[in-house]
Amino acid sequence: MGFGRDLRNSHEGLLKLQDWELKLLETVKRFMTLRVKSDKEYAALLLSMTQQTEKQEAADYVSTVSKSWSQVIRQTEALGRVMRSHADDLNSGPLHRLATLIRDKQQVKKSYQSLHQQLESHNHKVTRSDLEKLKATYRQLSRDANNAKEKYREALAKGREAERARERYDKATAKLHNLHNQYVLALCSARTQQDEHRRRAAPALLDALQRMQEDMTLALRSILEEYCEISSLLTEEIVKVHQEISAAVQQIDPLAEYQHFIDAYRSPETPEPSVEFDTSLLEETDNLPANEILWNTLTADSLQA
Repeated sequence: MGFGRDLRNSHEGLLKLQDWELKLLETVKRFMTLRVKSDKEYAALLLSMTQQTEKQEAADYVSTVSKSWSQVIRQTEALGRVMRSHADDLNSGPLHRLATLIRDKQQVKKSYQSLHQQLESHNHKVTRSDLEKLKATYRQLSRDANNAKEKYREALAKGREAERARERYDKATAKLHNLHNQYVLALCSARTQQDEHRRRAAPALLDALQRMQEDMTLALRSILEEYCEISSLLTEEIVKVHQEISAAVQQIDPLAEYQHFIDAYRSPETPEPSVEFDTSLLEETDNLPANEILWNTLTADSLQA
């Protein structure tokens, strides 16, 4: 199968195909443009978040949570830089190549239309227009020759100006015969042109178009492969960042978390004051005993309760 063999009479279909492909490429371009924009915005947000978080007051002791969190922030900042770099790479790489491909495809369509029109115009001229003109002239010269012949016969019959009429008849006949030969040669040329157009020129143009279409399809595949590679969230850089974040979180040790805090705020043990009965309370009492429970009729009920 091929354009030259199977699509000789599918010019309008080929134009629709190229229009559809151009629309698809424009859609891909818009998508990539939005992806670059969103990745840049995402990177900017990550960097802004890390900058604001870094302003938080640091603890005055060594904390596994604090150390892990600081590492998470640093790696998030690294992720922001990676995403920003990837967005720049998308913009300067696949997106730029795609814009060039669209321009090339537009030029291919324009060139194909122009060459197709030239071939069709030339073929129509040789196989139709020129022949129609010759046929019209042929009919006119045939009428002229017949008229000259009739006038020559009349001149012979009348015996007047026969020689002059003969000259006009010969001249008209010569024009007709020469045009006849010209028409026959034009027919041969038209058949040759028709065969050349059908067998070579038109198929060659279509096959050339197919090769360019296939080359541009290959170029698009290469562009999308590069896009997938750059935009992937599984690149070595991004995977490493997330591995570092995960490792930092695993460094949080509840058992060791407060060891440095204890060391920083450790206080010496001080003797507690002795708790004694204040004997000054007994100075105005009737010999109440210190440090002893009173059991009498006045306290029995409350003590039993």
